[in-house]
Amino acid sequence: MRLVFIGFVLLSSIALGQSEFSLISLPYSDYGSSGKEMDNPIAVELTYASNGVPIPNYEVHFAVTGGEAQLRPSEGCYTIEESSSEGLVVQTDENGIARVDIELGKMGEVDITASLFDDDGHQFMSSFDIVSLDIRAIVFQIFGGLAMFLLGMQMMSANLQQVAGNSMKSILRKLTSNRFMGIIAGAFVTALIQSSSATTVITVSFVNTALMTLQQAVGVILGANIGTTITGQLIAFKVTQFAFPMITVGFAVASFSKNYKRQMWGKVLMGLGLLFLGMTTMSGVLKPLQGSAPVREFFTQFSTSPILAIFAGTLVTVFVQSSSATVGLTMTLAGSGLIGLQGAFFLVLGDNIGTTITAQLAALGGNRAAKQTAMAHTLIKVIGAIYFAFFIMDSGGFFMNLIRRTSHDPIRQVANAHTIFNIVNCLLFIPFVPAIARLAKLIIPSGKDEDCVPDILLDNNLLASPVLAFDSLDREIAKMAKVSGKGVRHAAEHFLTGDHQAKSILAMEDRVDDMQRDLTVYASLLFKENLSYEQTQRLPVILHSINDIERVSDHAVNMVEARHRVSGNILDSEGPLTTAAEQAFQTLKEMAEQVILALETHDLAAAQKILILEGRMNQIEEEARNNYGNSLATYGFANMSGLAILDFIDYCERAGDHMKNIAQSIIGGGVWHGQEPGE
Repeated sequence: MRLVFIGFVLLSSIALGQSEFSLISLPYSDYGSSGKEMDNPIAVELTYASNGVPIPNYEVHFAVTGGEAQLRPSEGCYTIEESSSEGLVVQTDENGIARVDIELGKMGEVDITASLFDDDGHQFMSSFDIVSLDIRAIVFQIFGGLAMFLLGMQMMSANLQQVAGNSMKSILRKLTSNRFMGIIAGAFVTALIQSSSATTVITVSFVNTALMTLQQAVGVILGANIGTTITGQLIAFKVTQFAFPMITVGFAVASFSKNYKRQMWGKVLMGLGLLFLGMTTMSGVLKPLQGSAPVREFFTQFSTSPILAIFAGTLVTVFVQSSSATVGLTMTLAGSGLIGLQGAFFLVLGDNIGTTITAQLAALGGNRAAKQTAMAHTLIKVIGAIYFAFFIMDSGGFFMNLIRRTSHDPIRQVANAHTIFNIVNCLLFIPFVPAIARLAKLIIPSGKDEDCVPDILLDNNLLASPVLAFDSLDREIAKMAKVSGKGVRHAAEHFLTGDHQAKSILAMEDRVDDMQRDLTVYASLLFKENLSYEQTQRLPVILHSINDIERVSDHAVNMVEARHRVSGNILDSEGPLTTAAEQAFQTLKEMAEQVILALETHDLAAAQKILILEGRMNQIEEEARNNYGNSLATYGFANMSGLAILDFIDYCERAGDHMKNIAQSIIGGGVWHGQEPGE
């Protein structure tokens, strides 16, 4: 639909006195397609000012005074002079009308003037403002700029997580039920990794894996909402001209530095450059649009329709899943003059609601607590947007004037609006953190499924943050080692004394098998992520350790099966073979305890002790074999019983080998140095 507006009458006279002529620009379309001729010509009407009678056969000079366009003679109108540089001189017809056709050039604003002089040398002029639009270029550049922005955000966030991963892990681990500490931690971590989505997903995952309570999570989310405003403030700085130098320097550091951390920082800088380049690209294509009345009218609707603006901001953010990107786009619209501050603020409110979709998606596969956390995030944003919409409904009200006073730059004003909203929202919600948690539980009540806690608590949403995914793996591997260690201890006692039920020991082995499956699948998924060199080296070791723990459990099954070949309490008998069996059991028991300690705390002393105990186990097994023949002859054990005891000691020794492998990986910092350990 083409919107047409009535041009204005611009009568300017160089001399004093009343003007004799009246030069009026007739209705025209204020936009057209780049590289094409406009459907309708532009025209002026020349009349006498006193009585409005048309003046025919008078020369009117049309010229392009801004932008790119070609003027061409219009059918039915006599052109006196043609010149590509000077324009066209057209003679008015019997109705006093002179017109020219226009072929628009490249995208941008085009200014055309129509002027003439009367006999006394007085000049009369009328102006036409037209926007040359290339729809394909607009679409490609907006979406291309947005893609560059998102790519830059992703690159910057992913590599900041790699660089700051250990700090992020330690900060989140030290959270207590103190909501203020949670807010500080959430804000700091989000500012550190430049992604509120990542922080909220991590928070939901921590609740899902029982590492954080719902009330703790609400505090972290409030802090994350403040931390995410740093991105907007960063964009508001006038550093877009440094986009290419940032990309160049970042690429050079990432490509040619041999230091891993420098490589990561290079990618962070390159991501920041891409972010600014995306902003520049979007801004460049949007600026010409402000000259088009239909485009201005379309965006003006946001200022007069808060619901439409909030809905639009929500919808776009849900689509791109990045509030930083949509806030950046809103800042670009404001900076290009296409939208006012009030309309931009409404869009920002929608952006903040839309960003909660990431947490909702992350909670889909989680437990009720994770879903309640995501719901709390949504409640905070929706309630905040509702009451803030009333605050800014009056364009001349306190909040709007407060934001205007913070800066004269529209881009900075939008960034400040984003920051003020989240800070005020956080301050108002601090006293109501328990209430928000209760409301989330009311909306999503806990069910019976909460009583069934799985053996392994892993969350695929943490895979995007490898540092935290590895931390989760370490924690669950230690849990698996506890089950495996308990199983082999009970199996050894079952063989020696008949204690414990074989059924319960085999059930523990089945649990270990299930845990091995889940941990192996999760660890394998990490290969698809953007891992550091050290993390890539760690993964095979982790998989090997998972397998080692499972093999320990397998030897527990062997001990249960060997029990069928003996009877009574073996420890009641005397002899070197019986003594060796008891020594092997005690050594195995101590090794299992040290393995759990080493895995839980990465205690090198515990790992070193495992190696010493494994050496002792080897000596026990060797002496038992040497004494086996003597035991048969001297103490009268039946061949099958003595062989079963010897097999038991061998199972203890083999289980000890697998524990040694785990200890060696811990001593090596999670990587193998030299030859890969064997059984």
